[in-house]
Amino acid sequence: MFLLIPTGVSYRTDRFPVVTFGIMGLNVLIYLVSLGCTLANGEAAEEWILANLWLTPASASWHQYLTAMFVHAGFLHLLGNMIYLFLFGSSVEDAIGRWKYVIFYLLGGLAADFLHIAGSAEHFASEMPMGGASGAISACMGGFLLLFHKTKINFRYIIFLFFRFWSGDFELPSWLVVSFWFLKDLAFAILSYGSGGGGVAFAAHSGGFIAGLGLVAANKLLTRRRISVDDHEQEVIRLRPQIVEVPSVYVFDSGSQVGPFTRAHIMQMQKLGSLSAEAVFWQEGMPEWRSIAELGDSM
Repeated sequence: MFLLIPTGVSYRTDRFPVVTFGIMGLNVLIYLVSLGCTLANGEAAEEWILANLWLTPASASWHQYLTAMFVHAGFLHLLGNMIYLFLFGSSVEDAIGRWKYVIFYLLGGLAADFLHIAGSAEHFASEMPMGGASGAISACMGGFLLLFHKTKINFRYIIFLFFRFWSGDFELPSWLVVSFWFLKDLAFAILSYGSGGGGVAFAAHSGGFIAGLGLVAANKLLTRRRISVDDHEQEVIRLRPQIVEVPSVYVFDSGSQVGPFTRAHIMQMQKLGSLSAEAVFWQEGMPEWRSIAELGDSM
């Protein structure tokens, strides 16, 4: 027996992956509740779950396009998806932000649903139910490739043969691993195009991956444009001529004339009590001296 499990990436997130853990928790909760209902009620519960939570294109309600992203066929199906969701989803969440990541995840999953339907034999008339988080997780992998192609992915291998056991770790470049995974699924999706059988939804994987690439590319483009606009506005502000008040007001107080000052300077002197109540002011264009108390009214 040979097992190869991805265990980490050479990227450390700055923010706690709240959304990713929330999605993982929801997947686990739905699986456990579904398992409990099936064990308690047998085929009746299993048929209800398939009819109401899984996506059967021929008879699906709108909500099943969403609920199908959170159901799984078994423990190993769930476990594998959660490992990949944690590794790739948490990194994408850290890079684009939590709320954007929620939208990204749901749009990626929906794109995977529709690409799977487009690649099936009967399209929207198909009676084959589909479910699993792998389409949305594939979107995370597509986004990860664009954002973190320079990182590395750590793997742990386990070999068990004739009661002997070997294990170890190694690293591979992210771009190589993720690209190989996508090209493999794309090849199988093309080979299985138009088939009506069950099994792995290769078209959903490929569609989700492409959607993830496109969504992250669009986010990077919009972010770059916004930064460019902000930089331009800051440059305009920096180059905008500043209106500078020229000192032109004279003050006569306690038998002496002082100045010139700016009006703002004189107002500040008043607040500090530096001028008496009998002080008067004058500036060019005024026919006579006026009480300093009238300065604010004339501004």
